[in-house]
Amino acid sequence: MQTLVIGCGNLLRGDDAAGPEVARRLLLRGLPADTHCLDAGTAGIDVAFQMRGVPHVILVDACRSESAPGTIFELSGCDVEQSPSPSGINLHAFRWDHALALGRFLLGDDYPAKVTVFLIEGGSFEPGEPLSPPVDRAIDGVCTRILQVLEPVPEGSTPPAFPPIESDPWPAAGWHAGPREDDVTTGKIVAVSIGDRGAIVVRSKAGLRAFRNNCAHAGLPLDSSAVDPFEGTLTCRWHAFRFDCDSGRCLSAPMCGLEAWDVRVVEGVIWVRPPIAPRATPEPGVRRVAPE
Repeated sequence: MQTLVIGCGNLLRGDDAAGPEVARRLLLRGLPADTHCLDAGTAGIDVAFQMRGVPHVILVDACRSESAPGTIFELSGCDVEQSPSPSGINLHAFRWDHALALGRFLLGDDYPAKVTVFLIEGGSFEPGEPLSPPVDRAIDGVCTRILQVLEPVPEGSTPPAFPPIESDPWPAAGWHAGPREDDVTTGKIVAVSIGDRGAIVVRSKAGLRAFRNNCAHAGLPLDSSAVDPFEGTLTCRWHAFRFDCDSGRCLSAPMCGLEAWDVRVVEGVIWVRPPIAPRATPEPGVRRVAPE
């Protein structure tokens, strides 16, 4: 066995089922002969021993980081392993990130040469709840990404599509799943809600464009604006400011352009990402992405 994929989480607690569900869907898709899948459930201590002697271990779990549900993070195991507290630790509180630190200590030369961690931001962890739609879509994206890692695309071939994945565990770095591409027709505005802010997606003459859902003039929402598909313009309903749908440039006042967001289409789903703003250095010991 060259690679072991371990899904961690609780199938009975909503989005906490993300890890085991990735393992299940990978088995249904089919894996290379030298790759195995394991549903570790919530038994974090088992992770330390299951990865003995395996060259590459891939861990998948849900997380909470204040990002939008469905945001995907791809990290190195050494970035998230964490020693358990020396006091008060018990098997129920022993997570896979603790198991990575324990495994490094116990396994020595049998510790995996490479550990990759995929975290999917969850939204609901209530007992008995189903997977939320954004997490359900993100699970398929992680499966596709893992298969791409396991079977690299030959040079010159087109790689399979997968949702944008961040290696940086900060909310500002995350991509957010929006509407399906078919829902954004010519002349239509579709709003994407992301916490306390959001975006609008429009189809310009050059393709799909995403902008922050706030008019640069007065800060009022743009999702009820009028789009002229022939001129390629968007007119804010509040003060009739006109914007170019392709660039976001304001045609009424040059200093009032719209904030453009990154946009990508992956397997028919539109993903948007706000500009990544400079951030403060985290306080020592503060972990921004925590396994659920």
